Amino acid sequence: MKNLNCKNKLAFSLLETIVVLFIISIGLVSILSLTVDSTRAQNLNKNSLVAYNLAAEGLELIKNVRDTNFIQNSTSTPISWDRYIVEGTYRTDWATFQPVAVGNISEAKLQLSTGAYTNLYWHKSGDQDSIFSRLITTKYTSVNSLQVSSLVEWTDQGQTYQVELKSMLYDWTY
Repeated sequence: MKNLNCKNKLAFSLLETIVVLFIISIGLVSILSLTVDSTRAQNLNKNSLVAYNLAAEGLELIKNVRDTNFIQNSTSTPISWDRYIVEGTYRTDWATFQPVAVGNISEAKLQLSTGAYTNLYWHKSGDQDSIFSRLITTKYTSVNSLQVSSLVEWTDQGQTYQVELKSMLYDWTY
């Protein structure tokens, strides 16, 4: 006959159970923390990529104004290479040719388009504000050249981020 004495049974003590549960909970909290940090980093990377492309688009929009001025220039109707883009601060988008003068970046909030142009950024009241603002700054470096800066700013989780790209525009007629 077997001895059913409780002293001979092997089992986990309460202390061992608490230690195992503590180790498992540390592991689970670490995994959760890593997941949250990964999601935040992914969101920041996505917004940084969008901001970089918006800044590059801002430079290209100003170059388009200069190029159009050059194409429309003729001896019968002379047009200055820097028409609409003299020294100052502007907001501009793909839907409008002529940049609009603004005082600061808070006046250059981009909206996210809806309808036929879904998910494009522009300056159109009535559409939902995006998290991005784009300010174009132009400054003469000489009579025939203009430095252009495209600054995109956004706020995410209480922190403000910026992407700035710069380029030079030159008068091609010289």
